[in-house]
Amino acid sequence: MKKISLLFLLLTTILSCGDDLEFNTPSFQSYKNEIVWNAEDFRANVDAFGFLNITGTSGEETITLSTAGSSVGMYNLGNVASKAVFRDEFDTAYSTNSVPDPTIQLYPSEGKIVIEEFNIVEKTVSGTFYFHAFDSTGLNSVVINRGYFYNVPIISIATLNDGQQSVACQLAHATTETTLTNLNAVDPNGPQYPQFCSSYKIALQNEINLCGDDGTLQNIVDNLGDCLN
Repeated sequence: MKKISLLFLLLTTILSCGDDLEFNTPSFQSYKNEIVWNAEDFRANVDAFGFLNITGTSGEETITLSTAGSSVGMYNLGNVASKAVFRDEFDTAYSTNSVPDPTIQLYPSEGKIVIEEFNIVEKTVSGTFYFHAFDSTGLNSVVINRGYFYNVPIISIATLNDGQQSVACQLAHATTETTLTNLNAVDPNGPQYPQFCSSYKIALQNEINLCGDDGTLQNIVDNLGDCLN
């Protein structure tokens, strides 16, 4: 109930930003370059490597959100394992993992995907997202913001075999290392610390789920507490 209340609060905030964005259930909506983008078809799956993939399609345009795990929490985007891709009607892909041309900006693409609820019983997923992504040249970009997905059906959840489990574990460990590097780069007393700390905790929990743990990783999670400064 607490998760649903939080999602409702976030959606209320999103809806208050513009009168054109409608809330339906289930749904997948956002703004693309300040124009309402409403998916006509949407679905999700958990692949053989443990990644949650959520796809929404409107006409010939597609938004795909991929998170390195399906745990509830926030996943940062921009040259990391989690990513978002917008594909336009000309089949041009704009990805948060594409490197911007330095004449445009020096820092990586950015964005966040927040999983508010992963309902394994009903097989639905809900949350919010935004991102700034570039094409392969790094010169052209698209801005997707005020996005949300609500009760998107999870079509399939793959079972990992030993080989896939190993690869998934390696990816999870790499994500943990990346989020730790990002956490160490911010001021522990600054405003960014809670969000980077939360991302690190999610990565640790996902690594525990996929790789197992002798208690070392769980001890780190416990010591991080609520990630407040």
